[in-house]
Amino acid sequence: MQLSNIKWTNPGGKLIECGPESLIQEELLAILIGTGYKGKTAKDIARDFFDEFYGFYGLLGKKPDDLVKIKGLKEGKIKRIAAAFEITKRIIKENNWNIPAVRKITLELSDVSDAELLAVLIGTGYKNKTAVNLAEDLLKKYSSLSGIMGQKLSDMAKINGLGDVKVVRIVAAYEIMIRMVRILETE
Repeated sequence: MQLSNIKWTNPGGKLIECGPESLIQEELLAILIGTGYKGKTAKDIARDFFDEFYGFYGLLGKKPDDLVKIKGLKEGKIKRIAAAFEITKRIIKENNWNIPAVRKITLELSDVSDAELLAVLIGTGYKNKTAVNLAEDLLKKYSSLSGIMGQKLSDMAKINGLGDVKVVRIVAAYEIMIRMVRILETE
C-alpha cells in the first residue's frame, strides 16, 4: 500500500512517514497546537483558525492578541505559532535574503534568544535538562537556526531528550517557515 493512500488521523505520524511537505496547512498548525479541548481536536482548532485567517498569508500583520479569539488557543499554543513566524524572520535576516515583505510579520517573539525560541517549540525538558538546554544542544549541533533547515528528523532525535513529538514540532515550524518565505517572496 502506498503511503499516499493512507488516511492519516495524526499529522505528526504523517510528517514522520511522508515528510513535512506532504502536510496541508491545517495539519502543520495542528502539530504546533498540540492538543484540543473537550469535543475539539487540535486539527479542529486549526480548521477554525484558518476559517478566520484564510491561511498563513492571513497572519501577516497579526499580533498574538488577534489569535486569542480562536477557542482553544491559549498563551502557550499561540507562542508556538508565533515561534514559527519568528524563526522565519530570523532565518531571512541570518541569510541576508532580500525579502522586504518580512516586515509584515508581526506575530513574533523578538525578545527571546534563539535557544529560548526553539525551547518554546520543544516544550519540556528531559531528565536534568531544561527545554532551553535541549535547544542549546540542537543549536550546538547545527550551528544556527539556518543550520537546522533540512535536517533529518532521525538525526535531530539523536539528541538525548528530543523525542518524536519535540522534533516533529520543530520540523513543522520549519515547514511553516518555508511556506511563509514563499508567500513573502511574492509580496
